[in-house]
Amino acid sequence: MAIIDFRCRPNTPEYLVALEHPLTQSVMRKLGTQPPPATTLDGWIAALEANGVERLVFTGRQTEGTEGHDVGNEYVAETVRRFPGKVIGFAGINPLRGMKSVAAVEHAIRHLGLKGVSIDPYGGPVEANDRRLYPVYAKCAELGVPVVITCGPLPFVGPRLVHGDVRAIDDVAADFPELTIIIDHSGWPWVAETIAIAFRHENVYIDTSLYAHLPGATLFAEAANTIIPDRILFASCFPVVPVEVALARLRTLPFTPEALEGVLYHNADRLLRSFGCY
Repeated sequence: MAIIDFRCRPNTPEYLVALEHPLTQSVMRKLGTQPPPATTLDGWIAALEANGVERLVFTGRQTEGTEGHDVGNEYVAETVRRFPGKVIGFAGINPLRGMKSVAAVEHAIRHLGLKGVSIDPYGGPVEANDRRLYPVYAKCAELGVPVVITCGPLPFVGPRLVHGDVRAIDDVAADFPELTIIIDHSGWPWVAETIAIAFRHENVYIDTSLYAHLPGATLFAEAANTIIPDRILFASCFPVVPVEVALARLRTLPFTPEALEGVLYHNADRLLRSFGCY
């Protein structure tokens, strides 16, 4: 069946600069992956199609403390223009620059034509419910675009575990009920809490990127089979993780066939269509 990958970036020289950062290299080492060879945008798309990926979300990266390894939103927009309807662009926003962050959201959505926002609070390092981030959330709600919030164990030097704690997103979802939130990197190791947040808040989704195969992750399949069948989205995290590896890991979890179809395609399709992404 067709697949929508909710977090997939190109292994082009323009993006692979992000993988040169020591923090990213630490994550890849612990997950047992290697940076893929560089290719062109056409080569990237051809490889994805060979794995059954019909559409994907390309998130930019603008994070506090990673200067020199960020990926600009203009490149995301350029890629979207090359592959309209196949690549859906989300702007990477550094949320800790006050009104400059708000202006960056406005520019990315209104002028670059991107369809959502992606933030990495841990780069601050701050938690997702830090009030300095609230103007960005408010602008996304005003513009009617979703926001991807990175969380997880952050297995590198610098931020503390608390800065990736998914439980902070409960505050954001409660304070901005009109804002659609995608919990990035599956919320692991707070698996039960991540599921509970999505169960509590109908504006919250979970993507499966990076950690959804680690100990305790079988609960995501149980949740998809029962209480949140429409709220879990496949995401490979390519090029940090090969798409075929991410798919193989996901398929080891005990999803029902119907739930797995939702995770791989239907849930993301409904969500992206609801925001006019294609």
